[in-house]
Amino acid sequence: MKRIKWAVRMHMTCVAVLFAIFAATVLAGDSAASATNGAEPAPDEELLARIAALPDNTWLKLPPVKTTGDMGVLGPDYKRTGPTVRDYSNKMVWAPERKRALYMGGGHNTHPHNDVWEYDLPSNTWICLYGADPLPPSFKRPDDDEKIATWFKENLAYKDGFVRTLRGAPVRPTHTWWALAYDSDKRRLLFVDAHKALWMHNKDLFVKVFNLDPKDPIMDGAGSGGGVAWLFSFHPETREWKEVRKVTKGYEGSCLEYLPDSETVWWNSHKTYHLDAAKGEWVDYGTKPSCGVNHGHTAYEPETRKIVAIVGAETWAFDVNTSQWTRMKENGPCMARIPLSTFCYDSVARKFVLYTALGVNGKPAEPSLWLYDLAKNEWTNPKPQGEVPTVGNIAGYYDVARNVTVIYSNAATWVFRCKNAKK
Repeated sequence: MKRIKWAVRMHMTCVAVLFAIFAATVLAGDSAASATNGAEPAPDEELLARIAALPDNTWLKLPPVKTTGDMGVLGPDYKRTGPTVRDYSNKMVWAPERKRALYMGGGHNTHPHNDVWEYDLPSNTWICLYGADPLPPSFKRPDDDEKIATWFKENLAYKDGFVRTLRGAPVRPTHTWWALAYDSDKRRLLFVDAHKALWMHNKDLFVKVFNLDPKDPIMDGAGSGGGVAWLFSFHPETREWKEVRKVTKGYEGSCLEYLPDSETVWWNSHKTYHLDAAKGEWVDYGTKPSCGVNHGHTAYEPETRKIVAIVGAETWAFDVNTSQWTRMKENGPCMARIPLSTFCYDSVARKFVLYTALGVNGKPAEPSLWLYDLAKNEWTNPKPQGEVPTVGNIAGYYDVARNVTVIYSNAATWVFRCKNAKK
């Protein structure tokens, strides 16, 4: 009887060991399928062939993404999914010399980290270029002042009128809106921190720790209204945050574009400005009427040097040559508003592409895709074919090298071909 019990125990032990080995193998396989272990991602030739063969007016859903890079304090889920889409940060920006798109930003109480990512479509891989810094802890009791002061001293730096992490990054990004752009001449990502680290709930203590004047302008505009915002720059080649400069904001919501044909940083926040790089000053175009696109989207058409903007049901165009806004449509057939839509310009089709989960009059609706023809001043719903996405929490961009609009939604990715380049 004892021998039987011993044999049973040995059998169960062997089964457990074999199961553990099997489970470890399966998990390792899953991990290998979603991570590149820091290596430069290799192109997926089969995927590229499918994208190249994609017909006009057709969607294609991609396989699960892969990830790589040091993600800092981010949790293990990011190694599986890549960056989460932050509501109020719905724009990815194309870096032409890298042939990839960059993404970062913050939302409304969602993902307030300062991580920076790059998406490589040929390998379907998210690369974390800058792993997130620690977030300020949440201290609420009056006797927590000493802990807050210690955290400030150990994690932040104050220099030249700006507060940053020790690595030079924005401390706690919140609503990004459409204030993300890529300067292809200086090869840097531009990001407007509208709140200027609004996490500083104990501003008096912050002033004391860094020995500031209580009336220091660092506090001006640290909120949702007007005032001063901070424009940060991130260099993907060196993976560093570098310059910071001030920028006037009329509202928290804003739009930022880079115009490569004139090397111009263009900015709209109630008023419309461009950066005079030589003087380091923002110049107000003084446009009338002023476009109220602060909570919407913009995209640049270099052929006509016009920036098209959509907010709600209104469509506007800013002529860079004349420095004037024109309202193209007061009540269009589709609606857009952050955080339920994304927008880009397709240079092959010569159409602006809107993906939106907003219905007419701002009501929730089945997500849809719309095309805007600036020359005809016409919005159309092409009713695309293929694997049509139905997600609402999205970020997107136009991939110039592969001639597709890319829509990303928390590990799920789609591409849309508007028009074949050969036609």
